Amino acid sequence: MKKILALLIIAVAITSCSKDSGSSSPAFKPSVTKLNLATKVPSNLQTTSPEAWTQISQMDAYMSLGGSYMTPPSGKTDSAGSTYTWTYGNYTVVYTYALVGTEYEFNYTMTQSGTTYCTITGWENTDSSAGHWAYSINTAVVGDPSGSDYNITFDWTKNATNDYHFVMNFDMGQSNNLHYVANINHDYSGDFLYTSSGTQYYGGSWNALGHGQYTDYLTSPPTVTTF
Repeated sequence: MKKILALLIIAVAITSCSKDSGSSSPAFKPSVTKLNLATKVPSNLQTTSPEAWTQISQMDAYMSLGGSYMTPPSGKTDSAGSTYTWTYGNYTVVYTYALVGTEYEFNYTMTQSGTTYCTITGWENTDSSAGHWAYSINTAVVGDPSGSDYNITFDWTKNATNDYHFVMNFDMGQSNNLHYVANINHDYSGDFLYTSSGTQYYGGSWNALGHGQYTDYLTSPPTVTTF
């Protein structure tokens, strides 16, 4: 968890000190890089079920490990053909994308002093109905040169009424594997299920008014709380 905290601190820090020196902006940028919970769930969910809010907020935080690097500062970049470059403090991000059939394929490489910190590769439908990205983190950057790299995959679909289905896997090498599935609907209702290394931990569902059920699967039998 210390490494995860360090990665979150890096994400917040470089986003706050982003800098651009170019004047062009890529025509395509991935449309889903974070959950934007404040605009997608009932405003009272944080008080009606702090437990459910905590779990989906944690998913959002893990997404931000990669998502915070995927949008150029001020929408501007230095460009060279189909390659775009911008900086965050001592970090440099190189972004490329290409239209392949009905999908945009994209790649990000982030370096610090010539060392690759992370890579992000993915695709998104041209109609923004679905997408995928895979985020690989070099853990040596946060002081663990002998540890396994972290790998996060994120898949999403969106239907015609703007109901979202999210699936996230966080592979922490030898230590753990986190799996989140969440549905966040256009009317602010939704549900989620969190598992770790194949074991169900927590789940919940809520309606448009911010009321529902939260389940703790770690107890026997599982504890169901209505809120």
